Amino acid sequence: MMSQFRFVMHPDDEQAIASELLKDASIRLIDGPRWKHSKPETSRDLTQIRDYCIVWSVDDVPELAAKFISTCNDWYCHSEHSTIQFLRSSLRGDILTDGRFSVSTDEASVVAASNIERRFKALRRFVKKSYANSVVEWTNVRVPLAPASPSRSANPSKPDSSLWVGPHASRWLLENKIRCIQQSPGAPVEGRLAGAIR
Repeated sequence: MMSQFRFVMHPDDEQAIASELLKDASIRLIDGPRWKHSKPETSRDLTQIRDYCIVWSVDDVPELAAKFISTCNDWYCHSEHSTIQFLRSSLRGDILTDGRFSVSTDEASVVAASNIERRFKALRRFVKKSYANSVVEWTNVRVPLAPASPSRSANPSKPDSSLWVGPHASRWLLENKIRCIQQSPGAPVEGRLAGAIR
């Protein structure tokens, strides 16, 4: 299974996700795919993790494999197919970046793959209960606003049905029209709640 699920989470939205994830006592959180040692440091506290979080169940795979990369003196995770990658939203001033859960279980054992896919689907269902989709329009701020034509897409876009926005993120966006979503800080394309652009 290869899949991803896109979202925008305010830090307050993440608290509910962390609680849901950590209901499973086997779950460990790892700060990114690069480590200083052959075995990663793990946590059960999402606040100790930066933007890239590996969600690992020790019941699925007792140990994660890593390869040493001498040019940067780091170990790189080679077991991501046995985990869920949680690329977190990041709040930076008036910008909230989008994030995603990703899985790629092609190389995982049958039992591990089944557990990872079940966990991924449960996270997706949990988010969909209180998040909204088809509410964000994307605008390229470097070109004029314009409807779609044969030679170009609309600016702003139609509401994005693949992006799910958390309730705290929605409130945060509504509090100030300057606030926006970006895929990365400084990107020329900005997302705002539908109707808030004009």
